[in-house]
Amino acid sequence: MEAFGNLMHSNKVVIIIPRERLLRKDMRDIVRCYTCVRRAILKNGFSAVTVGITKKDFLTRGLIKKKIAVFNPCCIFNLFEGFSGDAQKEVDFVEILEEIKIPFSGNGSRTLNACLDKSAAKRIMARRGIAVPAGLHIKALGDLKPELLRYPVFVKPAREDASLGIDDNSLVASKKHLPAIVKDKLRQFSDGVIVEEFLWGKEYSVGFLGNWPYELLGISVIDYSRYKGLPPFLTYNSKWNRQSLEFKKIMPSLKENIDKNIKNRIISLSREAAKALNCRSYFRVDLRQKDNELFVLDVNPNPDINRDSGFMKQAYSKGYGYNQVIGKIIGSLFLPR
Repeated sequence: MEAFGNLMHSNKVVIIIPRERLLRKDMRDIVRCYTCVRRAILKNGFSAVTVGITKKDFLTRGLIKKKIAVFNPCCIFNLFEGFSGDAQKEVDFVEILEEIKIPFSGNGSRTLNACLDKSAAKRIMARRGIAVPAGLHIKALGDLKPELLRYPVFVKPAREDASLGIDDNSLVASKKHLPAIVKDKLRQFSDGVIVEEFLWGKEYSVGFLGNWPYELLGISVIDYSRYKGLPPFLTYNSKWNRQSLEFKKIMPSLKENIDKNIKNRIISLSREAAKALNCRSYFRVDLRQKDNELFVLDVNPNPDINRDSGFMKQAYSKGYGYNQVIGKIIGSLFLPR
């Protein structure tokens, strides 16, 4: 078990999960994740108790505070990612955790909110000189100016996570077809969509642990040129629908021979993006290459940490075991920031 000194007033970890009737595929995966995390917490010498958060709990912040405080935990392992159709509750919940001042895993509310709002995240990174794909935040069809964009373009929800809303129609080859696609997406997502230049090159995912300057776990690479007939990007099905061809075929590689100079730039750019968004605990940065340039696509402040997840495979490649990673996440909660 990690050494936490005298900061621990109990040996109990509260694990937070969502409770709702109808869960999307990505939300159902939290149930698998919970089982893995709970076992790892016990293996690290802690006791564990589970608290399920429902929509009714948000009637007043006091309800959630009492629900957690009754267990007098040393820390909280937060697996709550909002509800199906209400990602904002992930941010609202962490604001409550910050008020009760019990250490918790994962990122703070400001980071979660910025990463959920993809337009805001792009602005924050761009102000720091971090390259992001050029594009527009479209809230109404009248805002769309197809002639200002560089094609092909990629259309994605402006305020969602887990690749929700990313499908075969997300890649648009010409301005002729763009209005119809954007109109359809706007019907589904009231916070608008991001329409940005599509980058054809390799995609990189970089996993990190802890606080700045962060511990690098590994770099996964997807070379879409190897997957003829499949979308050249990760759709919602690619990540969560185990029966889909994309899920079965598209496999990130940890053994790709990355040019040393490019690798160093990937790591440096990923660290700077995470720092700009004030990331901590555990997270992933996704980038894409165009010619010899690198662009940050997304910062995921709450990546999947199931035993078979891409994030954990990066940790395994560094020699860590699953229980060790969970122990390190908990341990980092008691370190000065």
